[in-house]
Amino acid sequence: GGADRTGSGHRGDYVEGAVRTTRSEDEDDAAGSEGLCLGTLSVPIHRLELTEAVFEGRERAVLERWYQLDDPNVKRKAENDGEERGPLEDDADGPTLLHGPRRFPHVQLEITFAATDYLDAAEDEVHDGAAGADVGLGGEGGLSRGPATPVPDGPATPGAAPTPKDDPPKADEPELVPGVVDFVTVIGARDIGQQKNDDGSRGWVQSTPACATLERFPPDDDFHVNNGRMTGLPQLEWYCFPEGCRLWRGTRAPTAAEMREEGVSVSSAVAAGDGGTGRGTATAAEHRPSRFDRVLGTAASFSWFVFSSQGTDVRRMVKTYCTLVRFYVPAPTGVDPTQDDYAQVLMGGAGNQKGGKAGNDGGGKARLWVPVGICMTTTLPIVGVVEEILLRICAAMASGPADDAGTSATGPLTGTDGSSTSRTSVASRVHGLMQRDLYHLIVNASTPIPGVVNCSVPFLDGERLRISVPPPSGLPPLPHGGCVASTCRLLGAEGLTLLLAAALTEHHILIHSSDVAAVAMVAEVVTALLFPFAWQHAYIPVLPRDVLEVLEAPYPIFVGVPTVNLKLVDKSVLSEIVVVDLDDVASFTEYDPRRGARAKVPPALPASVSQSISKAVSQLIKDDDELTRMMAKAYWPQALCRSTRLEQESLPERTFRIHVAVQICSLVRGYQECLFFVSASQPVFNRDRFLRQAPALFEDKRPSVLIDSNISDRISQRILSPRSKKFLSVLVNSQHFHHLLERLSDEETALFHEVMMAIE
Repeated sequence: GGADRTGSGHRGDYVEGAVRTTRSEDEDDAAGSEGLCLGTLSVPIHRLELTEAVFEGRERAVLERWYQLDDPNVKRKAENDGEERGPLEDDADGPTLLHGPRRFPHVQLEITFAATDYLDAAEDEVHDGAAGADVGLGGEGGLSRGPATPVPDGPATPGAAPTPKDDPPKADEPELVPGVVDFVTVIGARDIGQQKNDDGSRGWVQSTPACATLERFPPDDDFHVNNGRMTGLPQLEWYCFPEGCRLWRGTRAPTAAEMREEGVSVSSAVAAGDGGTGRGTATAAEHRPSRFDRVLGTAASFSWFVFSSQGTDVRRMVKTYCTLVRFYVPAPTGVDPTQDDYAQVLMGGAGNQKGGKAGNDGGGKARLWVPVGICMTTTLPIVGVVEEILLRICAAMASGPADDAGTSATGPLTGTDGSSTSRTSVASRVHGLMQRDLYHLIVNASTPIPGVVNCSVPFLDGERLRISVPPPSGLPPLPHGGCVASTCRLLGAEGLTLLLAAALTEHHILIHSSDVAAVAMVAEVVTALLFPFAWQHAYIPVLPRDVLEVLEAPYPIFVGVPTVNLKLVDKSVLSEIVVVDLDDVASFTEYDPRRGARAKVPPALPASVSQSISKAVSQLIKDDDELTRMMAKAYWPQALCRSTRLEQESLPERTFRIHVAVQICSLVRGYQECLFFVSASQPVFNRDRFLRQAPALFEDKRPSVLIDSNISDRISQRILSPRSKKFLSVLVNSQHFHHLLERLSDEETALFHEVMMAIE
């Protein structure tokens, strides 16, 4: 009776209905779901190994087996060629499996055989649990996407619903962890600060207001901890406004040119037509509106930064990526004594009348403008994806979500005359979005399995957002697409080799730029290019002005600061730091006769390694230019082209990273002959022996005079290079090198061993 019920009765109709629903959703969003198929699997039911089923009680039997998916394109190609694929002969007794490449994941097939009353009770329990789980944030605001109640174990009593029982996950069962984003916050000025030195004129206000978290979800860290996610919200306030929180007084918000002149980071300075690649900066005269500018109707600033800390394993660093967009909004009326309508507000005049436009009386009077930032945090290196999420949030705010009365506001977020066309504040608008898609992005959306399973998530309007994380056994992850090519364009060959040498020899490093996003990008790319080494010291890609005393630390540091903050640092402190200006790298990588050489210069990379990396930088820029031209032809008009930060790492960038990794790995050739283990976790390295016989110590030198005329001039001699010995002497005494020796058996060094085997 149970088998018949499962095969053609009510239970079968339920399964078929689920399949039809899935197909309908895929057809409605064909563009978003195309290419999301993980693979195919063909298992004839009559060839299942039913004898392997495990009986659980008298009314239930479960059959479980793992299969590997095959590439769906293989079957599609065979059908197009008119071929017919038959069952494989390597497993004649088992089901027909379509074995595929190792990159395709495994899936677990589970079939349950049970009595009809058990099936009825289980279905009712699942349906009731799903209905009860349709609870969003704040009750009515949530969508019906709550977790379903698990199918109960054991026999069921007729007429009564079975008791749910939580099954512990199997040891070999892959698990998708929920939560693409950890927190979303609204950061802004807590007050208008002390204005005793301000004369009330229009322009930048002479005050230093404090920043604060105005809104956040989840409301506290216990929300995640109670659900098994060991993550918390860092102290974001200073880092969201590293240049300091600046107020503006006028009839409109400050323009991008005025913000850049004051030293406030503005992403709008990127030249138009680059698709948001961030491949350079421009002067105020070359200003072009960014995507955020066009959506919000005001000058905006997109930036991101990273928090790095030790995880449960002290040998591994855990990074939290914080992505935010900042813009100016009118301050509440009556908070600034110098604004034009202040007395009118105190007397209850038109500036405070009910029904007037929020933030201004519409008369073009000067008022106060305060910065506001929307920040999202995640432990995944998906800056480009979060940028797209923020862009869609800003578009939803600017289009005007429905208010309590059911009406909708339209137009830009802030008018040029100082008015705000929204009926609700920025915080309340973002809170409304939390009630819907943001809630499910934080709570329910599954994260990918690194190197195994990629994910895609829907968010508001637009295509689904693809999320992937590289495997831990490969090269380090990158924050977003196009970052390697953009970094090479900013630094050039000499600037990149300078930073690599400084990082490998554990120097104090400071990079600065007027674009905060460029500072974080360069810091992440340079530390990723150190493979197989990893930066082990203080790492603050964006250092706020309130903690600049960190630059005086006696230990190695890698920090980035906005250029405007350098005037607050004592020159004697900078003399002990390798300083690189990302807006003008040449001035810090070449000799300047007016001020002499740089005060701090790290030991140079060996000549062969430096020349090889320099050639690779030139080739990468050339290949990336060609790829950009091809993409411009493929996507016309150019507005159809997606942001480069949303794309995966390009082939030229991947080739460049592998080339740099091979060059850096070649520096430690021969380390195996000098390495001994007192115990499995206690390596002992003979530095003196390595510095006598390491292949990287010797450079090729062409003889100036041929002693024998039969000897070809192509024959070279290997001589000891003082430059190489100086660099390797510092490298093998660094914490980077000893940390690598301690984790030679870890998964993260698998690629390192492959490279060493290839170059030996």
